[in-house]
Amino acid sequence: MDKLIPAFIELNIEVQNKFQLISSLVDKFDQKGILSEKKEYLDAVLERENLLSTYCGYNVAIPHAVSKSVKNSAFGFCRTKPMEWDKNDEHVQFILILAIPDSSNSNESKHIDMMSQIASLALEEEIRKIWKSAKSKDVITKTFN
Repeated sequence: MDKLIPAFIELNIEVQNKFQLISSLVDKFDQKGILSEKKEYLDAVLERENLLSTYCGYNVAIPHAVSKSVKNSAFGFCRTKPMEWDKNDEHVQFILILAIPDSSNSNESKHIDMMSQIASLALEEEIRKIWKSAKSKDVITKTFN
């Protein structure tokens, strides 16, 4: 799994809805040069989200997209007050966004591998407790690296 860097971590972000939250996280990728076309990647994430919710239980959502506008794979972490993700879902508090470049067939396996590793972490109650109580980005980073 790629390393999570502090620049891609948001603790206690305040947004009105998941679309603002996703847009804020995409901005971070764009500011750090991960994206060649911010709008294209944002549209891909939102299209994927509209296709099927990325809520995966345990107050965790994993919005993601494989896109030609992604120069280097990356992932980000966000903790927010519990918020509605979709009408049929429980509330989400932890959001992990993935950016995977669409440049070869090998990225499909990278995409699945990243999702699997992150989902495995999210299943661990102790990890979620750390995510919930962490006061610094370094504490969050250590749970992934």
